Amino acid sequence: MKPLGLTMKNSRNKYRLEARGELMLVHECIECKSLSINRIAADDDSDSIMDVFNESLLNGYQIHARSEANGIVLLNAEDIEIVHIQLFGQITEIPANLL
Repeated sequence: MKPLGLTMKNSRNKYRLEARGELMLVHECIECKSLSINRIAADDDSDSIMDVFNESLLNGYQIHARSEANGIVLLNAEDIEIVHIQLFGQITEIPANLL
């Protein structure tokens, strides 16, 4: 499985203030090219997950279009603050090297 990007799992809690839920990894099977969504484990490296997100931004339209065709909405550049907060906790400013 090869990580392609990140998406959000919608929360089932209707009383939750934010509309978004859990941060999830989108993987592609190397053999059959099918896409799957997997939870991020507590021991996954946050910096590596951020690298996957940044790489998905560089790969652009093709991966995003293919994901959406499979019912998966990949996060994009406008979601960087959400990704950073989910991975590293509440922040006051996003480091310049992540923008």
